[in-house]
Amino acid sequence: MPKILVLVVEDEMDTAKVLVKRLTGQGFNVLVAMDAYQATMLTYKENPDLIILDLMLPAGGGLSVLKNIRSNPQKAYIPVVVLTGMKNDEVKKEVLNQGVEAYLEKPYDADNLITTVQNILNKKES
Repeated sequence: MPKILVLVVEDEMDTAKVLVKRLTGQGFNVLVAMDAYQATMLTYKENPDLIILDLMLPAGGGLSVLKNIRSNPQKAYIPVVVLTGMKNDEVKKEVLNQGVEAYLEKPYDADNLITTVQNILNKKES
């Protein structure tokens, strides 16, 4: 069975490293994009099984990445977990309206994030 590929979209290097370590420790393959442009390019090129998406990103922001993915029929099915430090109810409402599977705020509980990712992927397979 091929490994699950998770795309982590995070511009804070330390946060990205921690996420990569935790996800690879659970057996996932992980790619990292540091900005909105890279995130969009890697989504189209690598076709990840799940995306963990920060909202505050250089080169367009996470919301533009999410809208781009959701507007493409070949990519719209990819589950997205938003992981953000942004504490804005209007943005949260807009993001949830874009059909994300989960919205988690930083600082986040690492075990909760892993459980959330695993639950989404298990639901996707069934």
